[in-house]
Amino acid sequence: MRNIKEILDREFIFTDEVSRMLELSFGAQKNVIIFGPGGHAKSEMIKAVIHGLGLEAETFFQFFGEGMDESRLFGGLDFRKLEDEKVLQYHPENSFLNSKVAVFEELFDAPASVLLALKDTLTARELRNGAQRFKMRTEVIICLTNKMPSEISELGPAAHALIERFPLQYNLQWKDYSPKSYIQLFEKVAPRLGGPILNGFKAVLAEILAKATAEGNFVSPRTAVHAYQVCQTSAKLRGVDHVGQEDLVDLRYLPGLEGLASTIEDDLKSAMERATAEKNLHGAQQEFDVLNKEVSQETSPIKILQAVKRLSNLQDKLAGMPAPDGLTDKRNKLRDAVSGLITSGQTRALDSVRV
Repeated sequence: MRNIKEILDREFIFTDEVSRMLELSFGAQKNVIIFGPGGHAKSEMIKAVIHGLGLEAETFFQFFGEGMDESRLFGGLDFRKLEDEKVLQYHPENSFLNSKVAVFEELFDAPASVLLALKDTLTARELRNGAQRFKMRTEVIICLTNKMPSEISELGPAAHALIERFPLQYNLQWKDYSPKSYIQLFEKVAPRLGGPILNGFKAVLAEILAKATAEGNFVSPRTAVHAYQVCQTSAKLRGVDHVGQEDLVDLRYLPGLEGLASTIEDDLKSAMERATAEKNLHGAQQEFDVLNKEVSQETSPIKILQAVKRLSNLQDKLAGMPAPDGLTDKRNKLRDAVSGLITSGQTRALDSVRV
């Protein structure tokens, strides 16, 4: 079997846990429930895995929405049997029972009678409908749902009993919805989307989305990609090949960002200040790393003192460098490290002269 993580890493981020669970599911032939908030690409991930493993022909997809009944679950009614013999039978050969893998979308939206029939079938490993018998070929069932297991149990005993037939469960969501997480998403999808580039506005957009989520207006990964594309489309309509500040105003049409029109100027200013600070701190850290190497490796006292002089300039730069909330500690730690290196550099230069 191909490595599931490699398959998922081509298109998605934060795949370690879900890929490991799916490897266990396929390896041990255990049913699994993948749950969590919408917009995290549950369906897309599973389709990518099915395709990557070459299992399309052996996989049955079933959506459990409005109107789901036992007939649809088990392949449809055998109308000839019903008409000629007045016997209610199904066509299980046309159902999930005849496939190696089954993917159930929103299983727990189905009526209790359907859940109970499915539970009995999974327990017996065959369809038992009066005299009708059909052995179940299905090795793995993957259930995708937005409902939490606790919500499912509250649906009643049929749903609760069915959950027990899915021993593996995973909550597919991000560990955090920080600007860094959204940026990782943008970097993953950017090559696939093409179009106008965001340059520095990638970090600005990530900051805006993270702020909205932190304030209770959750921005899912799917909506974040829509936001990215909206900015690109706005730039296209202006006839340019890069996203500018004016393109972010159209984010107000996205769910959770409706109020952006009235605060866009302040939000953009705050996000751009943070993006600038991140860039400046990154540059300062790189400069420190170079000077740290010089101070520790140089043997000439003159060259060491030259590096110390540049460290003093870096220290002054950091002292006057703005640092929005969340970056203050990072700036102060770097400033302390610079101060410590200045002291050790001066000591090392003096020691070199004495020698």
